[in-house]
Amino acid sequence: MKNITNIKAFDKIYSALFSVVTLILLISFISSSEISLSSISTSFRWRSNLIDIYTSFRLKAGDHVFNNAVIGKDGWIFYTGETSIQDYQNTDPMRKKKLIFLQQELSWLSADLEKKGITLLVVIPPNKSTVYSRYMPEEIPVIGEKPRLDQFIEFMNLYGGVSIIDLRQTLRSASLSQDVYYKTDTHWNDMGAYYGYVEILGALSSDYPNLEPRLLSDFEYKKAGESTRDIPLLMGLMNYKEEGWALIPKFEVQLNETSVVSPNGTRHIRTITNIDKQLPELMVFGDSFYGALAHFVEPHFSKVTAIPFTGAEGIWSLDWIQRENPDIVIIEVVERYIDVTLPMLFGN
Repeated sequence: MKNITNIKAFDKIYSALFSVVTLILLISFISSSEISLSSISTSFRWRSNLIDIYTSFRLKAGDHVFNNAVIGKDGWIFYTGETSIQDYQNTDPMRKKKLIFLQQELSWLSADLEKKGITLLVVIPPNKSTVYSRYMPEEIPVIGEKPRLDQFIEFMNLYGGVSIIDLRQTLRSASLSQDVYYKTDTHWNDMGAYYGYVEILGALSSDYPNLEPRLLSDFEYKKAGESTRDIPLLMGLMNYKEEGWALIPKFEVQLNETSVVSPNGTRHIRTITNIDKQLPELMVFGDSFYGALAHFVEPHFSKVTAIPFTGAEGIWSLDWIQRENPDIVIIEVVERYIDVTLPMLFGN
């Protein structure tokens, strides 16, 4: 009965809060001659402030489920959009048709590049909830038996021909002694990216023995300032901040960078050159997880062409490989995107 009483009390508080918010919206609308009915949902005065206040109240009241987010244990917040929650609960298995398509396309690409002397590596950073499942709310159980990522990797391994870096165990092990993802962001932090970088160069070293990763002691771990990360922004918590940390090289890095804006104006295609022209050339097709990887990986190459994921036609395209003729091609795709961005790369 105590729980029911608490719920009823919270319902009354929510009702009162909604009434106050509605009154403020009406006053704001009436007092502004520039706001029309068609724009009130996005342009009314104090909109972001009210959302922040309301969401903060819900958070303090003990709510766990928000727009595209759930509140976990010990201050961890998890993204639930873009199939992230389905990945965690194993409720949306990959279709056999999609697995066959990806296996055939990746195997064909790997074989074709191998004939040209080009190494292909597929890198899959896991979702945060995959690494930190111990902090997920108990109310959200794992339902299915097999993750989609297991399906994908097992199918690729069954038919062979594709080198895939699965970072789950590496990051889970590292997470026991240090944070490898931000508590309030969908992405890994510099420490998580560092461990990914070590695995990537380790996989490439069989073909390129000179590609040895830097030791962690070659970097200084420094505070990078507080900021509002991506999940609180999705929730409307504009002032919910988290301290950032960065791994700063203790060694000299001599790189030159140029970039051009993609046709849709949302991403930058970057070209990085090194003064050491004896190093191999790299091409990276990557999503936002590559951002933290870049400053670890790029000093090891004479030239890097970094092509960010975007839906703009002609950007996320294999034509770049023929144009640039690199020594190594890395396709980096976060776990929740494996059946979205990979098919787009192959025109599907």
